[in-house]
Amino acid sequence: MRDVLIIGGGVAGGSAAIYTAYAKLSTLVLDTESSQLLQTQRIRNYPGIREITGEELKRTIQEQAISFGAEWKEEKATEINPIEGGYAVKTEQGGEYRAKALILATNLHLDLLEQLGFTIQVNPYVPSGKVKEVVGVSFDGKTSYENLFIAGLNAGVPSQSVIAAGQGVKVAVDLISKLTGKKFMWHDK
Repeated sequence: MRDVLIIGGGVAGGSAAIYTAYAKLSTLVLDTESSQLLQTQRIRNYPGIREITGEELKRTIQEQAISFGAEWKEEKATEINPIEGGYAVKTEQGGEYRAKALILATNLHLDLLEQLGFTIQVNPYVPSGKVKEVVGVSFDGKTSYENLFIAGLNAGVPSQSVIAAGQGVKVAVDLISKLTGKKFMWHDK
């Protein structure tokens, strides 16, 4: 059983994976390569980066997470089942993975959220109405399920990549602290 399974490899899920992998938690990201980030031709509002495409940013985040030990698979999660000590996730490709904690960071695949009984409404920060949010989930991503978190736009954050990244990191830091039993801090020297 892995420590953390993240569904969605966009900016929120990928950022969470960087942190959980850096903290030496066994981390698996299931990604369908359908991130909204891939549709963005030009990003100029990400601090520290003058300009980058969505595809380049996503690949950079993925490579960084993998460099710290995260595993990354191109598989679509289709079913989530709470099990003793965590969660079992089945994929369209026939995979079945188990983890102590689950981070749902997929903005457009709402079927998983609906399976778990979450109430979903339109995210008011996304004017197109195509992105939803889970009712009752805030920036910390906590849900009524033990060790199941929502990261990204489904947590009701504004549609800005840097905010989604920060929220994904917040979820990861809280989860790392919970699973390890000590406050997690990452300061490079």
